[in-house]
Amino acid sequence: MLKYGDTMERFVERIRQAAEESVTHRQVAEYLSDHLREVSFMTSAELAKNVGVSQASVTRFCNSMGFSGFGEFVRALQDIVREEWRAPERTVYLRPSIPQDADPLLAQEITNLEHLPEILDSKPMQRLVNLMASMDQIVLAGARISSTLIPYAAYCLTKVRDGVQIATPGSPLWDNLALSHPDRTLILSWVFPRYSRALLDWMDAAAKESVHVAALTDRWMSPAMAMADPVLVIPVSNASLFDSYVAPMFVVNYLIRQVAQRLPQVRERLEQLEERDQRLGVYWTRPSRER
Repeated sequence: MLKYGDTMERFVERIRQAAEESVTHRQVAEYLSDHLREVSFMTSAELAKNVGVSQASVTRFCNSMGFSGFGEFVRALQDIVREEWRAPERTVYLRPSIPQDADPLLAQEITNLEHLPEILDSKPMQRLVNLMASMDQIVLAGARISSTLIPYAAYCLTKVRDGVQIATPGSPLWDNLALSHPDRTLILSWVFPRYSRALLDWMDAAAKESVHVAALTDRWMSPAMAMADPVLVIPVSNASLFDSYVAPMFVVNYLIRQVAQRLPQVRERLEQLEERDQRLGVYWTRPSRER
C-alpha cells in the first residue's frame, strides 16, 4: 500500500477504470490493489504469472490505463514510489527479510504494520479525524466479523465524547435508521472481507438519507470506495483460519487519540470518569494488609 497523494489517487482511479473492461482486467486490477508496491519491482512476465493471466493480457491492461505498454506503466509506478515513499519505508528493502520458517500470519502482520506511517499521515485520515471531532453523532456500523471490532471502538470513543451509537444487524438503529439530525451525523462503517451485502445495502440507504458515510476497508478495489468518503484503506491479514485485524485495531486506537486532541475539556471529562470509577470501586485493587 502506498501513500495517499493526489498522484496515487489518479493512478488508482485509472486502475479502477481499466478493471471495468473485462473479467481478465479485473483479475489484474484485484492483484494490483493488494500488491502495488511489489509490482513496481516486477517484470511483465512475473506479474502475469502471479495473476494467472498471459503477458498479452497484462499489456492490454496497461494499454487500457493509457500506457504504451508494461514498461511505461511500471516506470510511472516507480516514479510514484520514489516521490511519495519516505526514507523509513525504503529501509524495508535494506534489511534481511522475515525468516522463511516464520509463521505466515506473523509475517503478514509485520508487513501490514510497516504500511501504517503512510496511512496515519494521509489526507483521508485527517478528514476522518476532523469529521469525528465535529459531528454531533457518530454511528459505528458493521456486520458479521467486521462488527466484532466495533465494541472496542465504541467503548474508547465514548470516553472522550458523547453521541456515539452502534448499528449492527438486529439493533434498533440498524432496523430503523432513525436519526434526529442526519446532516450532523457521521456513519463510520467497517467494511472488511468477506464484504457483507447487508452492510453495503445499509450504507447505501443511509447515504440516500443525507447522512455522511465514511469507511474503513482493506483494499482499493473494495466496494466501499464507491459508497463512502473519506475511506481509509488498511490492510488485514488472511494467512489464518480467520482474518486478523492488527493494523485496523491500531488505526482505530490512533483515530480516537487524534479525535480526543481536537475536543475541548477532554482531560476534565476523563478525570470525572476516573473519579466515578474509583468511587464505585469499578476496578480490582489489592487489599491492604492489616497491621
